[in-house]
Amino acid sequence: MKSILRTIHIGVGNRGQWPLRLATPDAGFGPVALVDTDEKTLDAAREDCGNVRTYVSLDAALRETLADAAIICTPTRFHLEHGRKCLQVGLHVLVEKGMAPSLADATALVAAAQAAGRALCVAQNYRYQSMERTVFRMINDPAHPQYVGAPFLIEYTQNRQRPHPRTLDYLFASVWDMSCHHFDTIHSWLGIGFTQVTAEAFGPAWSRYRHANNTSLQMVHKSGCMVHYLHTHDAAVNEIRIRIQAVHGAILVDGDQVSYCKRCDRQLVQEALVPVEPETHLGELGVLADFHRHCVQGEQVGIAGSSNLGVMALCDATCRSALNHATVFL
Repeated sequence: MKSILRTIHIGVGNRGQWPLRLATPDAGFGPVALVDTDEKTLDAAREDCGNVRTYVSLDAALRETLADAAIICTPTRFHLEHGRKCLQVGLHVLVEKGMAPSLADATALVAAAQAAGRALCVAQNYRYQSMERTVFRMINDPAHPQYVGAPFLIEYTQNRQRPHPRTLDYLFASVWDMSCHHFDTIHSWLGIGFTQVTAEAFGPAWSRYRHANNTSLQMVHKSGCMVHYLHTHDAAVNEIRIRIQAVHGAILVDGDQVSYCKRCDRQLVQEALVPVEPETHLGELGVLADFHRHCVQGEQVGIAGSSNLGVMALCDATCRSALNHATVFL
């Protein structure tokens, strides 16, 4: 039976609702306090959690509650402040993506966790989804029947039909809010170690976004793998397309469908595409399982804050490169 970590949930609306549903004793968690500045949101959350104390003040909750961990789902700009307070009183911390609104804040949050000797994880849930896990195994597991080996080229495109800015109304919002997911996925596939980024941000004159909200970039990994990345919010079609060229063949992703193409040594000949059996979808339960292992067993996990600094560094380099129209070396 799993050790139960007593949790304070900070921010219980919107993205703060998934931990209330999933961070249960079966997953190794038990809520002991809920914190939110909106009392109606607290009332709704209390109905899902039973007799759990609620607070509009984080300081009061930390002062009056005996807990082991905090799950922070407040807006990104508060993550450093809230994370520090929890770490300083001895709590492990799981913080929703994006980890922080800047690389400096992310670095400070990791330093706070190290100083406190507590676990810090980031809820980068994409790496636990079926497609991403399938591609990971095809690249990294020689026992996989469609193992492709080390990639030398990744083309990663996500076009989104998202015409209304809503909360993404700040410079490079799509990078810090959405590309952080994709960069974490690519990190999980290749490992940390990107050496340079060359990026451009662009947007049509008719876009409702005040800032260029579409990003095209090229990243170079220390392995020599080249990554071409494109992400838009001004598209008319929602789609995700990934093409990975590797030692033994290619991986093609269209939406959730993953296909394999074996390498052929004949000139200009392509082998038939073969559908790939998908890995199971873990989603946020995978996040919680790794966070629990990191807290209880001290096991290093891919979503540890220290590992996520590589993702934040890519976000930061993308923004600096696009602003200065120059390659950024990491």
